[in-house]
Amino acid sequence: MAGRRTGGDGTGDAPGSERLKRERAGSYRTADGRFAVEAAGSGWMVLDAEQADELGLPLVRGPFETLEDARVAIEAARRDPPPASGLGSRAGKDRPARSRGHLAAVPDARPKRPAKRPPRPATPPIVIRELRIADGPTLRGLWTEAGFRTLGDDDLGLARLIKRNPGLVLVAVEGRQIVASALGAWDGRRGWIYHVATAPSHRRRGIAARLVHQIEESLRALGCPKVNVLVGDGNEDGLRFWAALGYETPPARQYGKELSPG
Repeated sequence: MAGRRTGGDGTGDAPGSERLKRERAGSYRTADGRFAVEAAGSGWMVLDAEQADELGLPLVRGPFETLEDARVAIEAARRDPPPASGLGSRAGKDRPARSRGHLAAVPDARPKRPAKRPPRPATPPIVIRELRIADGPTLRGLWTEAGFRTLGDDDLGLARLIKRNPGLVLVAVEGRQIVASALGAWDGRRGWIYHVATAPSHRRRGIAARLVHQIEESLRALGCPKVNVLVGDGNEDGLRFWAALGYETPPARQYGKELSPG
């Protein structure tokens, strides 16, 4: 090449030329360490440590047919403005450019790993426990949404029910959220279950059935021979629920009377 003298290792030492230091076979680096030149199957590649591509990797220029072409490209990179990335423009080309001084960004050939999704937080288990007086406001909201009348469901009434029926007045809790309820009672002759309700977000998961089964087992342990429930007229979902648990409609019609406090 006119005007240049090339040494045995191809680094050259003509005045004004970019000097390259040989690190190992097929690998060179500039004196300031900014540029590295690597031999590849398609030619010589120039890696620029001060510029990055869209992937955040060192900008790659090349391939160049000779080491001299790579050195000229380094000189141009020092004096010219940074080139636009060639990731998009190179996508439709069959061959990479090999002309002297050509600068082009070459995408990393390594496949990108898909981003890992953060693990979903574990759902707290459903825990069944006895009702507490502090649960009253939350439960009254749940019962109102379910269409239950709340007569006698104030804190005083709930306290009486809990005191007379230990282990039978239950709620289901997920974390700190009350998601279902079932109030069991025993009058010494028959068992009763009231206010079986489940939050809309937790229905059809068997939570209400778990509550009923636990109350049944506690009543059985007390010697209770039979348990009754009340289902409002037109509550088709309620009728299907209780029928699925083995409950039958009694032959006699149930009557009731509200007793005003006096």
